[in-house]
Amino acid sequence: MDGSALSNNTATATLSHVLDAADLAEFDAFMCAAPFGAYQQTRAWATVAPRHARRGWRFFVCRVGGDIVGAAVVRTTRLAVGAWLATVQRGPVVHDPAMLPLVLHHLRDSLKRAGCCSVQSAPRVRGRPLPIMAEAMRAAGFVPLPPHQQSLHHATGIVWLDKPEAEILAGFKQRARRAIRAADKAGITVRAVTNERDMDEYQALLDRFAVERSDYDMTGQADARGQAALVDACGGAMLLAEREGVAVGAHAFVRQGDEAIWLSLVTLDRDGASPGYPLLWHAMRAAAALGCVGYDLAGLPQGEPRDAGEAGRVQFKTAFAPHRRIMLPMQQLVLQPVQHTLLLGAREAYRRLRRSGALHG
Repeated sequence: MDGSALSNNTATATLSHVLDAADLAEFDAFMCAAPFGAYQQTRAWATVAPRHARRGWRFFVCRVGGDIVGAAVVRTTRLAVGAWLATVQRGPVVHDPAMLPLVLHHLRDSLKRAGCCSVQSAPRVRGRPLPIMAEAMRAAGFVPLPPHQQSLHHATGIVWLDKPEAEILAGFKQRARRAIRAADKAGITVRAVTNERDMDEYQALLDRFAVERSDYDMTGQADARGQAALVDACGGAMLLAEREGVAVGAHAFVRQGDEAIWLSLVTLDRDGASPGYPLLWHAMRAAAALGCVGYDLAGLPQGEPRDAGEAGRVQFKTAFAPHRRIMLPMQQLVLQPVQHTLLLGAREAYRRLRRSGALHG
């Protein structure tokens, strides 16, 4: 490998730009089988995520006795004077929560040896392991980022799918059931994306939605073909809603362990019948058929909605009566204090000026 390596008794760790051919299948299998895996922690995401001139990717693997016990897809961001920042979205990934302290130790040392300035991280975890993994992060020196620097949601809604369809539907609020019936009455149908023409329709809907809904940040979202690659790699589906043969909505979800999570949903609502409701209901049924026990609605605000756009999205998602889930927020560990203070401090000051309107262009 072209990265750094270190050992501690039978534990070893590597950080590299490219995985060896022998490691590819093992890495993918580990990520796919992880109970708290995430699509951001797959090699597919590193391939399809939006490109940026200063960003790259590295792959971290921690082994004990030759077996992988922890791994991470690390996004790198180049700063000034050769320094760089690491971001581990929804990772590192472990199968056994008890291994997280060891994995964090080696991740920290590997990144520091490679010249990393600081790392931001938050494993995807729920249920009983949550306090165990939260304490491991705290003990390793990670500190939660302030709210305005949180790049990912850490509260979401889960619709449970481990029951008959009639029970799932009955669990929705009345407005969701009414909207599904209204869409059916209006002639809105939902089908899977099956060919290149469908993919072009999906991308056109994404592009139009981005123009019409400038309040909704889509900069971190893969394009239609990128989402298709994620679905191919992890499982899931891409759907189109049509009315009188015209595409009026699109939705994609991807599998994460025993759950599904929405990737994108865009709609062109007309005449009071929203395609969003049948799209999401169809997706939940498809996810249940794949064996998923829950459907992650990809974020809910922890407080009051910040604007009318977010309020509308919250109203839509809560119509499905989701179970609320709290996850670990993104946290930061400083590895090079002087570089971090100078470079990250300057970058944050610049961003504050941008937000305040003091800078233009």
